[in-house]
Amino acid sequence: MKHSAHKLIGVLCAAGLALQVAPALSSRAPTLVSGSVTSIEGRQITVNGTSYAVRLQGAALRQLEQVHIGDKVDLVLSGPPGAASTQVSAIRIRHTN
Repeated sequence: MKHSAHKLIGVLCAAGLALQVAPALSSRAPTLVSGSVTSIEGRQITVNGTSYAVRLQGAALRQLEQVHIGDKVDLVLSGPPGAASTQVSAIRIRHTN
């Protein structure tokens, strides 16, 4: 009986830990937006009609210089799309052959 109780406590602790860790890991996963560039203005890029601010420091601002209207791109966002603090942290131009 003692062994079963210890085993049950161990399983419950592991399950509780897993439930706490899962949301933390999922909140860190980058958000990816894909589509066609419909406009570029300053450090704003619009993809499929939705505008995103490009982060001032880092690769995304340099990558923005290579993007043209009509290009197919993948944007990596720093947070959920629609959140005021979300910025583009990377841009990948998809070349089609």
